Amino acid sequence: MVDVLTIQKITIKPSEALYGTKKLVHRKGKKLEVTIPPGVKTGTLVKLSGALQITDGYYGDLLIQIKVKSRQRVVLATIIPSVLFIVIICSVVIGYFANNSGGGTQPPISQTLITEPSITPTYIYENGNILVGGDYQPIELINNPNAIQPTYGQLIAFIKSDTTDSNEYIEEGTRAYVCGDFAEDVHNNAEKAGIKAAWVSIDFEGDDEGHAINAFDTTDKGLVFIDCTGGSSRLPGASKPTSWDTVAYVEIGKEYGVIDIAEAKSLSYTFYEEYEQKLQEYDRLLGEYNEEVMRYNQEISGETYYEGSLEAARIDAWEASLEKKEESLTALREELGDWFEPLGIVQDMYIHW
Repeated sequence: MVDVLTIQKITIKPSEALYGTKKLVHRKGKKLEVTIPPGVKTGTLVKLSGALQITDGYYGDLLIQIKVKSRQRVVLATIIPSVLFIVIICSVVIGYFANNSGGGTQPPISQTLITEPSITPTYIYENGNILVGGDYQPIELINNPNAIQPTYGQLIAFIKSDTTDSNEYIEEGTRAYVCGDFAEDVHNNAEKAGIKAAWVSIDFEGDDEGHAINAFDTTDKGLVFIDCTGGSSRLPGASKPTSWDTVAYVEIGKEYGVIDIAEAKSLSYTFYEEYEQKLQEYDRLLGEYNEEVMRYNQEISGETYYEGSLEAARIDAWEASLEKKEESLTALREELGDWFEPLGIVQDMYIHW
């Protein structure tokens, strides 16, 4: 028997992984309902016994491979205390400070003093509103006046050495730590290391959720976007990429995407589009391989082939062909590295230095 690499993949939210859910799987124009048990993690397989009879016309089980969404964003929510109105958009929380009489805007929250007099903490404002992180504390950028523009090589070396991406993404509660907090820490760590950095907020078309990343103006490759947002609601033992450090590809009106920093050979958006095409090709080839494996397994099931016979030679050749295809798929998978789900079409982008 030849092992199947993957049958069909579905992506679910961390909350769905934690509490369980039901999903519709589309295959060959048919719809199947799969029940996802609570506590699943990326890589978990759920078997639909006999499902291939419905979708493919022959008896067989369909394996559903679960992927827990790695870059979860917080759904739009509104909280209205007596004098503070806050809208949560991903990690970007915009606070509108107004007094009870309906008068002018109150001064921003007082800044915390730090020991280094040459480094100044600043808050971020967009349209007069202060931005705060998942814990409702203002995003505080600590800028180093002596920081300089790095080369691309210096930037990548810093990002690889920085451990912010290993932090856990926590959506709710007093320990909430979301993409805005990741970007805040990367910014401040870079500035401390003498590298000029920016904190960037991104809005998506038709979506109330936003995202936050970092930008660096390199001396040799210009503006570079970096996304170090780590995994969300990580369950014990859950698999994770080698690194959550990615190069982000950001263009207004186009899909926001990221590529594993080790595989980002170019900063052009065209490179990202070509990468996405390779991903689609991988999925297509993988699907074809899986279908052929099922045909192979179905044909040899319960059969006996005698050495030296034409049938045995045919089966041996078929198995060798499948092994070559598996090797090719494995090589392409290694070339693509870890990949991440795109978040949406970029509508606006705000860069804060």
